[in-house]
This record gives sequence, C-alpha cells and structure tokens, in this order.
Amino acid sequence: MDVDAVLAMAPDKQVASSAARLAAPGNWSELGYDEHALWGLCKGSGKKPYQVCVDLTDRATKCSCPSRKFPCKHAVAVQVMHARGGAPAATAPEWVGEWQHRREVRKTPKPVDDSPEAVERRAAQRAKTVEARDLAVQGGVAGLREWLADVARRGVAELAGRDRAWWEAIMRRMVDAQAPGLAGALEDLAAVVFSGGANWTERAADRLGGLHLLATLAANPPPELNDVIRMRLGYTVTEQEVRDAPGWRDTWVVLLRKDEDDGRVRTTRQWVWGRERREWVTVVRHAAGGAIPGPALPNGEFVGDLHPYPAGAPRRMAVGDRDPSTAARPIDLSETWTGALAGLEPLLRRDPWQRLHPLTCKQIRLAEGLVAVDADGRALPVVDDVAADRALAIHGGLPFDAIGLWDGWSVKLGAVAEPGGAPEVVS
Repeated sequence: MDVDAVLAMAPDKQVASSAARLAAPGNWSELGYDEHALWGLCKGSGKKPYQVCVDLTDRATKCSCPSRKFPCKHAVAVQVMHARGGAPAATAPEWVGEWQHRREVRKTPKPVDDSPEAVERRAAQRAKTVEARDLAVQGGVAGLREWLADVARRGVAELAGRDRAWWEAIMRRMVDAQAPGLAGALEDLAAVVFSGGANWTERAADRLGGLHLLATLAANPPPELNDVIRMRLGYTVTEQEVRDAPGWRDTWVVLLRKDEDDGRVRTTRQWVWGRERREWVTVVRHAAGGAIPGPALPNGEFVGDLHPYPAGAPRRMAVGDRDPSTAARPIDLSETWTGALAGLEPLLRRDPWQRLHPLTCKQIRLAEGLVAVDADGRALPVVDDVAADRALAIHGGLPFDAIGLWDGWSVKLGAVAEPGGAPEVVS
C-alpha cells in the first residue's frame, strides 16, 4: 500500500493528520515487519511507549493507547512508516506473536453441540430473543402514538419551531426500542420540516398520517399487511437468506435510479421493469464510511434471476445469476397520466407507506412552468433538474415518451424515448 492508501484508512481527517506527523523516525523504536505483521513502539505521553502492531493480511490493528478511534493515529502512522520503507524486516517480538495467536484462536470456530438438549436450548434462546424484541418494538410503537397525539394537539405548524435535539430525542427512543424503521420515518418527517417551502405543512401532514396508520396497525396487523408492516418497523432479513430462496427469472430492464445520502449511509436505488411479470421491482445498494455504493446493475436489459425480499411494492430484490446486459428495447407505457396514476392503486394497497413509484406516459410534452402534458391535456409537475434539461435538449418542444419517479407531488424524469422508441436514461 502507498502512503495515500494508508492515510485513507484513517477514521477521520484529524487521525490522518496526526498520523502523518507521527510518521517520523524520531517517534519510533523497535520498528519491524515480517510476512504476517508490522510492529513498533511509539512515544506517548507516559513513561512506556505504546505497543502498535498491524496484521498485514487484513490490516487489523492493535495499540496500547487509550484512543477510541480505530485505527488510531499510531496504527496509521506505523503503516505510513512501512509504506515509506522505514521499517526493516525482523523477527516479531513476543507481544506481537501473542496478539496474532489470540486472533487465530478467535477465528477458529468452536465445535457445535448438536445434542438434543443443546438444540432445544438454542431454539428457546432464539424464541426468547424474538419475544424480547417484539415487546420492545411494541413499546416503541406505543410511545410513537403518544408523540403523534401530542403533535396533533399542538398542530403541524408548531413543528417548525422545534430544534434538532427535540427530533433526535424521539428518534433515539425508536432506535432504543429496536424499531429503526420508525426512526427513519421520523428522520424523513424532520427533513420535510427543516427544508421548508410553500407546501411543507401539507407534506408533513402526509407523513404524519402515514406514521399514524403504521402505529395504529402495528399493534394488530391485518394478515395481508403483516410482512410490509414488519419491514416498515425495521425488521430485516439478510441478503443471503433472500438469495437462498427461489428467484424470479425474467427479462429485466434497468431504467430508473435515485442516489441518497443521510450523512451516515449512502444508498443507490434502481427500479427495474420485468417484461414477463409486467411489474416494477427495486434493487438497492448501501455503502457506509464515506464510500460510494454505485449501481448494482448497469443500464440496459438482461435475462436473469432476481430474488424477492418478503414485502414491499415495488418489491425489493437481490441480484442473482444473470446474462450480460444489452441495450434496452421499448417497454409498455401508460396512455395518459390518469391511467398511470390509477395503476398505482394495487401497489398502494400492498404497501401504503411507499412514496416513490415508477410512472410512465406516452407522448408528453414539457410546457411552460415545467409541467408534463399528456395527450388528454392533463399535466403533472416535473422536477427541475439535469434530467429535465436533458429531455428538453433531446426532444426540444416535440412530444416524447416519459418514464419517471412519482413522489405524490411531482415527476422526476429518469428515461425518455422517441414515441414508441427505445428508452434513453437521462438521470
């Protein structure tokens, strides 16, 4: 690894800057490395130097300093010294060997007790854990209902005067109740309030209504909504569990994309049309720590397997085996905006909390005020962004087929086409 790559591993800029200053020979003694590890003693504020070591196979680190940041500045600095050639080949001291041995012991899987008693004991423990979480979540839901009642008494307009700490208190309460889905929904509501704008009260009221519906149904979910309610509360399944279940094989057309960043996790979400199933699905990829996730699928179409998660509309999918992508061919589109919006009814019945839906319409034209007018003369507002500019540049004032994302207020264009032609992604 070069110096830049080493510094990029630092948890923040402060650690990287401190490590760069520490990476000087005068601060170190007993530096060395072998094929498995790198080590050294770094001067600290006390009498004893800090013992620093790095596993060169996976870059795991250990330092005797009290820092709570991982890797700490000493662990980054010793790797900078190594990258500059400042650490000689040597025999690892005893304390490095002991650390490596402890790591190997932890990696070695313990034999599983398959006796009937052990199996029964593990099953009982899992059931106890599930029951404890369910009770915690229901406590969080009850707390949310009280919070919503208080907001209703005070009025939506009063939310604009609340500071960030007030919002974080209720969000933390939902996280503590093991209901991260509710915390995320409250974060979304707070973002609407803080963003302001002419219609913020209407948007906030819409989200409050969704939260009220979820909190009301969560205590006794109707069977047809049980899975989606669990998902909205924050219950999850692993991607591997999803992949292990049968997939949906189809010809899939990748057309829409939305990137999000909440400050902690970046998300890339794609909407994909299944030609035989005649429905939209989503594929999601997350990245944390400042990484950029990028799309899970390239634009175009492919034949392959997508594996469905338990709930949602459109359904979220995990990517399975697939053939190479080719250029996208035309897909079926709605004749008018009225027909397109009417087609969302069954999806909203399956997941009333979904706020982004693919919407299509044949031969729309962009009119003054940036509205998309269909063949019947009905118009929907269009998000004023680069995609809209590209659509205008491609088609000018002529009608074109549109594919976009509808959030209940406006359409964000994602792909456009000559009438009846193959779609071209514009965002």
